[in-house]
Amino acid sequence: MNFLSNLLGWANLFPPENKTYGWMGQIFGTISIVLYIIMGIVGAAGAIYAIWLGIQLARADEQSKRDDAKKHLITALIAVAVTIVLVLFFNELMPLIVQAFIGQDINNPTKPGGSDAVIGMFKMLTLR
Repeated sequence: MNFLSNLLGWANLFPPENKTYGWMGQIFGTISIVLYIIMGIVGAAGAIYAIWLGIQLARADEQSKRDDAKKHLITALIAVAVTIVLVLFFNELMPLIVQAFIGQDINNPTKPGGSDAVIGMFKMLTLR
């Protein structure tokens, strides 16, 4: 689990050696892994559903059934795409955004760019 979390950006941002904020790296690392698993499941389910809808579209005799299958196919593809984009945003861009708020060195919050208020906000949000 630590190896996977180190591959993601959260473990580098909140190192486990840090006694104050090390727990945040573990939480965000676990969430990140779970989100990648969800992305895989949603992608696989979306592909299977899209294939089934494509078969329904090809077999439809009436125009209303074809239109219905087409609408469902478009909706399914949009839902899968939005889910993948949101998971990738959280896993890839969110560490960069957090790092921009707290600075390069979380162990030294007095360094320029460090902010105890932002770290406190993340700590408060994760305790709920």
